[in-house]
Parts: sequence; structure tokens; C-alpha cells
Amino acid sequence: MRKPLVLTALAAVAALTVGCASGGTDAAGGEPIRITGSSTVAPISAYMANRYGFDVEIDAVGSTDGFATFCAGDADINDSSVPVPADMQQLCADNGVNFVELPIALDAITLVKHRDNDWAQDLTLEQLHDIWAKDSDVTKWSDIDPSWPDEEIALYGRPEGSGTLGIFQQLVLGNDEIRDNYQATDDIQELSGWVAEDVNALSFMGIGNYLATEDHTRTHIDNVLVDGVAPSLDEARSGNYPLARPLFIYVSEDAAQRDEVDAFVTTYLDKVEAVLPRVYFYQLPEEEYAASQQRYADRVTGADQRWQ
Repeated sequence: MRKPLVLTALAAVAALTVGCASGGTDAAGGEPIRITGSSTVAPISAYMANRYGFDVEIDAVGSTDGFATFCAGDADINDSSVPVPADMQQLCADNGVNFVELPIALDAITLVKHRDNDWAQDLTLEQLHDIWAKDSDVTKWSDIDPSWPDEEIALYGRPEGSGTLGIFQQLVLGNDEIRDNYQATDDIQELSGWVAEDVNALSFMGIGNYLATEDHTRTHIDNVLVDGVAPSLDEARSGNYPLARPLFIYVSEDAAQRDEVDAFVTTYLDKVEAVLPRVYFYQLPEEEYAASQQRYADRVTGADQRWQ
């Protein structure tokens, strides 16, 4: 069952154990800037709002569910861990919502296990497929390797509507369905906590979410190599890590006419490259930030075909 995460910027940053002083940029009066979408991207947006003094409300319901709200005209910005899907592009068009697509970070979906699991330290994409596919006969570690424990694999992940789930399905399962018997949440700390309490756990989340997990939980979890490759910055940038992906914010063209939204997005694009290490996410190649700034300044709307 989905557990939505609704936070103000200040509460979100506190909950994610990211703290820093205000930069003193006051938002204009009126309603807060409403951001919906990705739980993966939420810590970045929350940090930006808190650090630079913007009044922002974040509804972290997952990228796809966020697009449904955004494309209905009910949010100013959608955080997304997936390029806007074709059906959501159509929904936006049907509702007259023009958007500017802005890549802001690089992520690597990491497989997470309990630290005491010393057998599944490196899994192939084929093994991951067999673990997560709905029609697979794999239910125990020993089904993957007879020398591994004869114990049920406990799966934890993200719910329907999550962009992370969508990319994971695309890259790991292809056209196959994912199992429907895993436990799911949008609350990343809860997800990490489940893994920390279960030696047979296997989960997936963004690398920044994994690295930002609270210290008492982090000591009990570890990530997994995929095809022998670690989810590091160099491997993600090079394309060697097979579960790397860009992260985005989508800005409503109408909302961008409001001074406070424009100031927030402009500040976001100016500062995010330097901020990302503080929230444990990876930076895109430097030229992508100049391109995003120009795309926003020119109000270039619609999806960039590079990401489709």
C-alpha cells in the first residue's frame, strides 16, 4: 500500500537529516510553491527551498502520480526521477499545461541488502530479473545459487506511481511484470528501516536516498554490485552502471510567471550543481547545467527528445 509523504520544505529537510542555515531569500507573500512528485528528488528540492528561504510545500507521492496532479494544473513543479511519460505529456496537453523540462542531477538506482547478508554482494541483471519477475519460480536465495541460504527473499520497494519503480521495471524486467507481493512505501527512511531489520531483505532506491539514510539504520544496510559494477559517480557517468538515470524538475510555464516560482527555479538551477554532494546525489556533466539554465530562460516547453 502506498504511503504518501507530505512535507513542508523545513520539515522535509529536518526529516531527512539535512540541515543548514537560511540563505535569506524571502519568497513573495501568498500561497507556498507547490511541488509534487518524486520521493527520490524531494530531498534535493527540500534542501534548496530551506537553504535559500523559499516557502515550498512538497507532496512526495511518486513521479507518475505527481505528473497526474501537475498535468491537471494543481502543482507548480513536479519532481521526477523519470522523463515525462508519453501519456502524461498528452494529459498536460489536454489540460493546457505547458512545462519546461529541466535535468538537475544524476542518480544510480542501488540494490540494498542487510549488511549481514554476505552472499548476495554482486547480482547480475538476469538474477535481479528472476528475483523480481512475477512469473519467476525464484523465491529463495538458494534458487539463485544452491550454496546460498535456503531462506525466502524478502522484497521491499516502491509503490505504483513511483518513477523509481518505473525505471527499475524498465531496466531490470523489460516487458515482464513485477511481483505484487513485495512491501512498498514512498517513505525512504521507512524503506531503509525494513531492510535494516531483515537479513533476507532486498530493496531498491536512489543512491542519494541510500547515502542519506539515518546513521543508526545505515550501519545495518549495504548496497549490491550489479554485474560487478558499483553505483559510484564515475560508473554512473560513464554509463557502465546499468541502473543510472537523470533526475528532473518540471516547471509549469504558467506558474513560472509568478515571481516567487521564477526566483525559486532560477536559484535552483544556479545552485543545485554545488548543493548535490550535500544531499548525497551525483552531479550531471557541467554543460548540462548551463543548458538547463538556458532552456528555462528561453522557456523552451515540452519534452527534450534526448531523454525519451
